[in-house]
Amino acid sequence: MNLSIYSRRKLITTLTDTNGILLLKKPAGITSFKALGTIKKKLKDAAGSKVKVGHTGTLDKFAEGLLVVLTGKFTRMNPLFTGFDKVYEAEICFGSRTATLDPEGEIIEQADIPDLSVIERHIPDFRGEIMQSPPIYSAVHVDGERAYKKALKGTIEKLPPRPVTIHSFEITGWQAPVLRCRIHCSKGTYIRSLARDLGEACGSCAYLTGLKRTDVGPFSLSDAAEAENFDADRNLIRGRDIFRSIDGFAPGLYRLADVNEQSIPKLQNGVAPDDSFFIDAPAEDGDYALFAGDRFLACASRRGGRYSYIFVAA
Repeated sequence: MNLSIYSRRKLITTLTDTNGILLLKKPAGITSFKALGTIKKKLKDAAGSKVKVGHTGTLDKFAEGLLVVLTGKFTRMNPLFTGFDKVYEAEICFGSRTATLDPEGEIIEQADIPDLSVIERHIPDFRGEIMQSPPIYSAVHVDGERAYKKALKGTIEKLPPRPVTIHSFEITGWQAPVLRCRIHCSKGTYIRSLARDLGEACGSCAYLTGLKRTDVGPFSLSDAAEAENFDADRNLIRGRDIFRSIDGFAPGLYRLADVNEQSIPKLQNGVAPDDSFFIDAPAEDGDYALFAGDRFLACASRRGGRYSYIFVAA
């Protein structure tokens, strides 16, 4: 298709800003990577070129629920979002255990199904900070190789435990042998491992038969879009709205600061900020998201009255 210079300029001015956050509703039965395929294509169409996309924590193929997807310049904020707590609705089947601790694995162990009273007695043991060994069929790195690859070769039997925090672990239903529950946990928690360990504590065995992630930090599944219905103009969270959401969840984690127009070229060239960069200079130490109007420029840290960049997005 041949476009005049005027038509090309008009097309460029109507392309959508694709820097932001997408709340994606992943269905069960597909990988997180596949769930992003449709999104990447739609973002490319909206931007007129390929858009960088990154998720902030995968969901297993059998699982469903919320994927927080970072797009464009906001992919640089991945460490912040992966650090948020998460909330899950889980279904744990007692009396059996699979090799992968989920419904896709082969059953390798069976035992008597415990009474609900036994399960209720042990759940408090899994609240607060606990030590947890990730599943061997997981993406954890072991000596430079993914654990699941070692598991497939039979060269690993268990991973070392590490601390995680279970903020709440509540039973929502019981129909033997399946326990339904709601779990609020820290980053790095494996619900498959939680099912395994609870089963062992009850003198039985268990694995995860269903999992839905409903919350990641301040973001909720109820606000998520299905990939087929995604529209960048309607569904992307951008700029100041992202940091307002974060501030509502974790006040003071990132404050907003407005940069004056004459300081933007300095910022883009990596010149260290000082108070003269700002319309109203920050009065307190902390981490700041820097804006010029609605344009997100950078994240910077102020310590002892001195500034340093966390990263520059402009």
